[in-house]
Amino acid sequence: MRIVKMLCLTAFLAAGQGCYYGSMTGARTLGENHMTVTGAVALPAYFNADDRREAGENEIDDVPASPSVIFLSGASKKIDIGISGRAYGIGPLVRVGVFNPEEKEALSLVAGASYIIPAKLLATQFGVSAGYLFGTSLEVYAGWDGGYGPDVINIPEDADGNNDWDEVENKFHHSINAGVMYGLSAGEEEWMPESIGFEFAIPMDLTRNLVMFGLAVSY
Repeated sequence: MRIVKMLCLTAFLAAGQGCYYGSMTGARTLGENHMTVTGAVALPAYFNADDRREAGENEIDDVPASPSVIFLSGASKKIDIGISGRAYGIGPLVRVGVFNPEEKEALSLVAGASYIIPAKLLATQFGVSAGYLFGTSLEVYAGWDGGYGPDVINIPEDADGNNDWDEVENKFHHSINAGVMYGLSAGEEEWMPESIGFEFAIPMDLTRNLVMFGLAVSY
């Protein structure tokens, strides 16, 4: 039942608006038979008022708030498989680690694909992250994410002002990410999350100078 709820939540959030930037999952794999669901939201913060004003007026690279959900399960110590939902899409995700999750160092590769529901098009995702565990609970990580798919930020409009997905263009997108994941002691309280995370993602393919500030909660 818990897994069904996770997948339903993933599908629900995938129907919302958003963008591809950021990872929100840290750098280390979960470990065998360990499952998590991570809900996150990333908010755009422009470096100056002119960029924010022009983005709103021209509706070019006007990045929206971006919700996402990622369900991951540890298939082995160094391999996680799961489902991600964001930016109008949902699809499979695989993470492969170089080190065991118990070690201080972490290095992982991520690959995935999403079916962008309203566009009926495929988007790809790939990335690399490196991290280090301080103590037993705090992981600091940084990495790069990229992919190719429909430009979900700049969606053309039809004569009635509705999104015209038939005219959307594909593009390559990528960002530099850095963040922290902090593990919590859930104890007996079911509502207590397993971890919380904060992340900054800097898009490298936009005409506007901005950073995506993300908050993630994992159960």
